[in-house]
Amino acid sequence: MITRNMITKLSEALTKFRIIMLNGPRQSGKTTVVKTMAKQLDMQYVTLDDPTALSLATDDPAGFLDFYAQTPLVIDEIQFAPELIAYIKIKVDNNNTKGQFLLTGSADFLQMHKVTESLAGRMVRYNLYPIANAELYNKKYNMIDHLFSGEFKSLKNKTTKKQVLNNIIRGGYPEIITHDDDEFRGDWFDSYISARIQKDIQEYRQISLSKLRMIRKLLQLLASYDAQLLNYNTLAKKLQIDNKTVLSYVELLQAMYIIKIIPSYHVNTALRVVKSAKVYFIDTGLASYLLNMNTENLFIHKDGKYGGLIENFVYCELIKEATYSQNSVEFHHFRDLRKKEVDLVLENRDGNIIGVEVKGKSNIKSQDVKGMVKLAEATKDKFLTGIVFYGGNEIRPISVEGHLFYCLPLGLLS
Repeated sequence: MITRNMITKLSEALTKFRIIMLNGPRQSGKTTVVKTMAKQLDMQYVTLDDPTALSLATDDPAGFLDFYAQTPLVIDEIQFAPELIAYIKIKVDNNNTKGQFLLTGSADFLQMHKVTESLAGRMVRYNLYPIANAELYNKKYNMIDHLFSGEFKSLKNKTTKKQVLNNIIRGGYPEIITHDDDEFRGDWFDSYISARIQKDIQEYRQISLSKLRMIRKLLQLLASYDAQLLNYNTLAKKLQIDNKTVLSYVELLQAMYIIKIIPSYHVNTALRVVKSAKVYFIDTGLASYLLNMNTENLFIHKDGKYGGLIENFVYCELIKEATYSQNSVEFHHFRDLRKKEVDLVLENRDGNIIGVEVKGKSNIKSQDVKGMVKLAEATKDKFLTGIVFYGGNEIRPISVEGHLFYCLPLGLLS
């Protein structure tokens, strides 16, 4: 069994807060995690995937809690019964004991139109994404923490470029993480997309079948924009629908943990505008399936899809490791008025930042980090270091215009 690093963090959080919420995409391993924790911590476990439990939760929320919550309780898939939220609030307001509830959801339930009670001040939220390569291969370091501490310089890469590409195509969903057959893996992704759009989204928001088909088309189109700036006007024209509808569908896909939208970075936080946001997929295996990519054609056809998937891979691995790192990190991208860009900007709570560029090639030149120079100049003393994840095998420094950056092998994330 693969050890999920979030278990330690969640167990500690339960000793400090009354309610813990674990969000994430379906099939990311939430149920396995909370069942393991329920057994370790002697908590009652109930899933709202069970029709009987769901019926009781929706018809008689108070009775549901009276029956199940006599001891600390895990409620799996809470988004199916938003009626419970108000009653959970009453219960924890009457009892200040820590660790009363561990909730999971396959959608961001705070965005669900039926939820009017946010549990603000009573609940802390965490995310569980598909399995990180650091978990799969039992790596002892956390890349986020190493980047902010500067301890990455002594790391050793033992992963080949082909293995990196295999891991990109495979993705991190536990159900298929050991599959090496492209056909059956494709069958799984096809079923996964159908289930998310046709079942889960419809339960999340009552919409027509024609709109569901449009969301499927949008998802396919977004795959071609992987790791690029979002242009809602362009998407709307291609789909022949209005901008507001595209925006609502994008927000829906993000709430369902299928894609992630990250804003631009600006020293002035008021200028971090949504209109220049970038889109990433939560899982590169899913993005690869939508793009009809396998390891062989990904390696041979080094076009925009190649670069986008590799950048998405770095983003995915970093956000996974960020969920259990000591540094609380926000993700942005950088683009100045002269279109000098940095793929990712990692910002911790102190406002210190690390720039991250992603290049699939094995040789990095000074022109590849021009955007990093601009970011360093714009942020000055807040800029800790610039990192280029690249297709080489060794950690190498690169000095450009008086700034020292570092090239790290993609294999360190694989």
